[in-house]
Amino acid sequence: MMSAAEKDPLIGKRLREYVILDLIGKGGMAKVYKARHVLLDQIRAIKFLRPELRERQEYIARFHREARVMVRVKNRHVVTLHEFGTVGGELFFLVMEFLEGESLRKRLRRTSWLPTAEAVRIVQQIALGLVDVHKLGIVHRDISPDNILIVPEDGKEIVKIIDFGIAKNTAPGTVKITQTMKLVGKAEYVAPEQIYGPMGADDHGVDGRADIYSLGVTFYELLAGVKPFEASTSKALLAKHLTEEPKGLSEANPRVRVSPAIESIVLRMLAKSPSDRPASMDRLYMELAALAHDAPVLTPV
Repeated sequence: MMSAAEKDPLIGKRLREYVILDLIGKGGMAKVYKARHVLLDQIRAIKFLRPELRERQEYIARFHREARVMVRVKNRHVVTLHEFGTVGGELFFLVMEFLEGESLRKRLRRTSWLPTAEAVRIVQQIALGLVDVHKLGIVHRDISPDNILIVPEDGKEIVKIIDFGIAKNTAPGTVKITQTMKLVGKAEYVAPEQIYGPMGADDHGVDGRADIYSLGVTFYELLAGVKPFEASTSKALLAKHLTEEPKGLSEANPRVRVSPAIESIVLRMLAKSPSDRPASMDRLYMELAALAHDAPVLTPV
């Protein structure tokens, strides 16, 4: 049986003040490891750009941009960046706070869907985190249950938004690094205006309301246990985002009951036109908070 170090040569090695302990996540662009800062005796998470991408300038630029985005955001609902650097000019890494919890995706796999009050609480916290992100002119562009962690804190649960790898800075003069014909974001959660870009336009009207749409898909999934749009191919799925209206939540899953007020918010978040969605994340948060003063919200049966 292979040891952890044999499976991954970085495990057990030392990087500056950090000892690499274990591999905890990986994607197409990077791998994330658990590490210990030997001087501070603190556990951290280190994200490394995959070695095979270190000659690809687009991915290096994206990794740099992720670091610049994260270091600017100071919000308890966004993962904290401690350090960004390189080793030998070719091994690029980010050092972040280590979050010991459960992804929203994993929770959905356990429960199928969430009680309405819990889903609303989670979405409110995501919105609070994205308020500060959007105020800096940054669009996450990849909001989904995969990039939301639920972490225990002081006897409660707190949401943490992670993975700013494809975030976009909408500030004037920002250099565009995404290839024109490349879809940005996951097909299941992507906003219609993010689809227009790969079809010919250049980030056609993509702003913070694209994150509202992706959060709407996530909200729908939390409440109904299914996504608003399903298809056997990515092309067909993208077409549904562009042209098809989502079913009502109880129609999508007859076993759940959601108040008309909550359902109205979810469906407005999924509006095809950005102008028909809640105007901003703080407005969305206030709408959800106002429901706490209305009639009790029904939970799934």
